[in-house]
This record gives sequence, structure tokens and C-alpha cells, in this order.
Amino acid sequence: MAQVVAGTGSHSRKMRATLVDMLEMGGLSPNAARHLFEDCIEKMPLAVAVLDRDLRYVATNSQWLPVHGAAARPIVGHSHYEVFPEIREEWREIHRRCLAGATEQRDADVFLRADGHREHLRWQIAPWRDDAGAIAGIIIYAESITEQVLTRRRLEERESLIRDLFEQCALGLNLCRMDGLWIESNPAFCNIIGYSPEEADGGELTYWQLTPRRYDADEAAQLEKLRTTRRYGPYEKEFIRKDGSLVQVRLSGFLVEREGEPYIWSLIEDLTAQRELETKLDEERLKAIQASKLASVGEMAAGVAHELNNPLGIIEAHAFALERMLLRGETARALEAIAAIRDATSRAGKIVAGLRRFSRQSHEDSPEVLSVATLVDEALGLSRLRAEGIPVEVDARSTCRVLGHSVELTQVLVNLLANGIDAAKTSDSPW
Repeated sequence: MAQVVAGTGSHSRKMRATLVDMLEMGGLSPNAARHLFEDCIEKMPLAVAVLDRDLRYVATNSQWLPVHGAAARPIVGHSHYEVFPEIREEWREIHRRCLAGATEQRDADVFLRADGHREHLRWQIAPWRDDAGAIAGIIIYAESITEQVLTRRRLEERESLIRDLFEQCALGLNLCRMDGLWIESNPAFCNIIGYSPEEADGGELTYWQLTPRRYDADEAAQLEKLRTTRRYGPYEKEFIRKDGSLVQVRLSGFLVEREGEPYIWSLIEDLTAQRELETKLDEERLKAIQASKLASVGEMAAGVAHELNNPLGIIEAHAFALERMLLRGETARALEAIAAIRDATSRAGKIVAGLRRFSRQSHEDSPEVLSVATLVDEALGLSRLRAEGIPVEVDARSTCRVLGHSVELTQVLVNLLANGIDAAKTSDSPW
């Protein structure tokens, strides 16, 4: 209830009586006038305090002290400065001006409470007059806006954080309408497509203008996914930059609503650096493979030389004998020698061809159907088994055929044989 009865001092009682007398002049009974005054004070939507010229409380409503962060207690008859000794000199000056006839107000002010807490207030101070028209005191209206101020600050901080994230994010961010018209793009996205923010947003530039037509079917699938799940992606495609070049991107996004209208938020990742790195890594991998093969060729030199010496020895022996056979007219034996020379030549040619295939870069070769037995035979021809004098048992009677790259499969077998040779050399009876 409004504090209009309790209090001390004849001056305060006189001021309350004056206020009630003013209401009685309107034709109300003294009791009705007093109750009307109390109801008006108490039912005000704001905190209200009526003070006399000495700034002693004449009346307050129940909201007055809580608005200032103070516990409720009887204050009628007490000085305003006794109740709130922390009041700044600035406000004391305002009180003096209002007692001189001014009306003042502020939509936002800070009241520093005794406990150090800051209370944010909206207030108005106006003089009130007695029945003779003289200023008898002031009326203060106050409203705590602390929660609104703190809420507004939190919203501003959140908006600032979101704006910073949007502006500083390394990923491209874009908001567009369902028809593809771009509404808002961050700097990272503008860099990806090569347009300025003014060119990209709010004009005529759309998602579809910068999308090559070969992606139409994929785009339709992503839109269907967006409609059914409210999300799309991750999805890789290309954008047409302002200069006409293509940039590879990865997109994902989701639906949002603004004022009842659906929009699409998209996250766009520029894949240019990633693709360049992948290409570089592939090149390095192929170089490493080639270096490994060339190193293997060096290791296989003794084995290859041994394998070539056999057919070369056969060729040399038969060529030497062939001359005498021809001089003696031994045609049949000469033909057998020629056939043996041809077989030895063919064998040497296969070894050389296998070595040439093994040495070259084969990453662009297409897969082919290969004989397992042939792969094994070629790998044995390139290994150093015989040069090391290590016996090997071969069972390659299978007619199985596989799809693959002959050079790479041969390298696998050669490497396995090399590992086996290194392990067998430490054995008392290697095989």
C-alpha cells in the first residue's frame, strides 16, 4: 500500500493534508479524497514518490524502494537524502531546479546503489503546488530499466559477435532466397567468386548465374534434399568467377526463415588450395614410386645381368657352332642352332622389355587383363635370385587372369622377392 499515513513531523502531515484538501475541492468527502489519493499513488504503473520542499517524503507507493534496489521500510517523513545518501550532486542540482519550477526527465540514467550495484532508471521530476499555487514540493516518477538495458547489451554483444564471425570467417558464408538471389555475403565468399559485396548482394546476381549448366541435375538433387530435410550437402561443384575462370568449391547449408519467408544459408569452402596440394602430393608420390623403382633396378642389376648372360651364352655358343655346321653342310643341325638362337634372343628381349616397362612411369596406363603366370615369370626374370645362388621353387601353372597395371603388380612381386632374398641370406640353407 502507499505510504501516506506513517511518518513523523508536523510538516509532512501538513503536506499530506494539503494534497487531500486539493482533492476535496473537487467535491469529494475527506475520507474519499484520502482513499483516492492513496489509490492513485499505489496504482501508478511507475514508482512514485511525493516530497515536500525540504525533500521529505509525503507519500510513496510500494514500487518506490524496490525500483532503487532497497528493502521496503517506512520512509514517509524521512529526508530523501537520508534514505539515499549515495545520491550524486548532479541529482541534487536537478532537485533544486525542479523546486524552482522546472520539469526534468531522462530516458536512461544510472543510480549507483550503496552496495555498488548499478540500477538503470527512467525518471521524471515535476513540481507540485498547494491550493495557493505555490510550489509545495516535487513528485518523482521512476522506472527500473535495468533488465531491458542488460538484455539490450547482451543482444548487442551477441550481434557484434555474430557479425565478427561472419566478417572474419575463413569459410564463405552466403544468405540467398529460394530463387537463388544473393542477399548477404561475407568477404571470404566475395573473394571466392571475385565480386565486390556491392555487386554480390541485393542486386541481380544469383546462384544460378554462376553455376555451370552441367551441374543442373546435381543441383536439382540438392534442392530436393533441402526441401525434405531442410539441409543440403556437403556437395562439390564449380562456380564461375567474375573473370570467367572456374573455382572448385564444397557447399553445405540449411533453411532459415525471415519474416515467414524461407532463405538458404550456405557455407562455401574454396577447394583450390586443397586441390593444388592434392596434385602436388600425387606428383610427389609418383616421384617417390619412380625413385623406388629406379633404386630397385639398381638392386636388380646383378640379377638382370645373370638372366641376360644365359641367353647371350647360348647365342654365342650356337653362333660359333653354326659356322662349322654350314661349312660341313649340316643343314638340319644348323636349323636347330638357329632356332636355339631365336629362342635365346626372344628370352633376352623379354627380359629387356620387362626391365623397360618396370622402369617407366606407369600412372597413366590403363588397367589391362594380365596373366598371373606371366607376371610371376617376369618378376623372376628381374629378381636377383639366381645371381645370389638361392634356389626358388615356382608353381605358376595357374591360368588365372587379373585386371590391373602390369608394371605395378610386377614391382610388388619383385619387392616381395627382394625381401625374401634378404631374409634367406641369413639362413644356413636358404631357399
